[in-house]
Amino acid sequence: MVEGNMTDPLIFSIEKSGSWIVENTHRIDDLASRSHWQNPYFSSAWLHSWWERLEGVKTPELLIVQKQEGQLVGLWPFVERKGILKSKGIWPYVFDEANYFHPLAEREAIPILVDGLRNLLRKYSFVWVPLMRKEFWEEFVDNKVIKGNFLQISRIPRQTFLIKPTPENFDEFWSQKLGTKSRKSFRYDQRALVGQGELVFECWETFEDVRAMMPATCVIEVESKKGKEGAGLYSVRGKRAFFFELLPELAKKGMVRLSILRLNEEAIAWQLDLLGNNYLAVHHLSFHQKWKKYSPGRQLLRHNLQRAWNEGRTIDFLPLRFDYKEKFSTVKEQVHELHWFKGSIRGWIAFRLIRWNMKVRKKMRERKKHIPRPDNRVSKALRGETI
Repeated sequence: MVEGNMTDPLIFSIEKSGSWIVENTHRIDDLASRSHWQNPYFSSAWLHSWWERLEGVKTPELLIVQKQEGQLVGLWPFVERKGILKSKGIWPYVFDEANYFHPLAEREAIPILVDGLRNLLRKYSFVWVPLMRKEFWEEFVDNKVIKGNFLQISRIPRQTFLIKPTPENFDEFWSQKLGTKSRKSFRYDQRALVGQGELVFECWETFEDVRAMMPATCVIEVESKKGKEGAGLYSVRGKRAFFFELLPELAKKGMVRLSILRLNEEAIAWQLDLLGNNYLAVHHLSFHQKWKKYSPGRQLLRHNLQRAWNEGRTIDFLPLRFDYKEKFSTVKEQVHELHWFKGSIRGWIAFRLIRWNMKVRKKMRERKKHIPRPDNRVSKALRGETI
């Protein structure tokens, strides 16, 4: 037991049953609404749907902090993963889907969770936590890593971009973010698309509506640039079934907003937003390539940004850089990644191998930058095609 204060002690524990998530659904979602930092990926629906999809032997390590009367004030879900030389480590839940991995917690519980994570290095060879918010890292993690005796690799792999509403109206904000030429071009695209027929912006948030609209999102994904390049939301095997199950469940809890832009009843763009307490995360946005010249993705995005702005929500573009995110954001923030290693031979070997793997992957990315794209003029010339 760890005391939060003299009258309200906090109790730390580790749960090792995957059923704990299902049994404590309401407590988890209640904590999500009170969490000091929002993390929509650790809501109960995400955790449960992902756990059911995870293949192979599954061993959870759920770090939990509760008040003495039973109120949940901290949750940091991890799962055991095999390492080299029969070693074992832990990764966070939703490691292949989420964009953040800091815990759901009230502020007073966060130091207890970080200490609990560090203590797991007595049992495991390594811990991996990607993509933690800057404030969480600087206030609660960095100091323990620097002062600790464990080997560690910490880095800043990405930035995240946010819009924090101000008293000004949205049109003023939009005008400031777009230059004169960009605004003129965007207005032209709006008029031109309207000229093609009946244009409708749809917004769906209930279980029945979200479930009914899922097939329309598939049509857009197949015809989108992301889908054609294998980078769409459903491109990886099993992802479509995962999201078809997950999104309606999130809608039951008021945690998702699915919007579609239709032209003459044809779905030409869609956006997936994750909702929290005065918070909205733009998880996915794509559009039909046939209508690219009319900027349907930007038109849908503007419509949804204005709605979120008027609702007083902080808008989070999440840690994946695109030019439009940087253009529209009012806050740019670093996100942090941590590999933490046990003070043992296996921990030291894991440390060396992960560092080596990072260097190899960095060289591969740099080499890839110099490979001409298939539609590049040089590539076409080398293939004997007409330029």
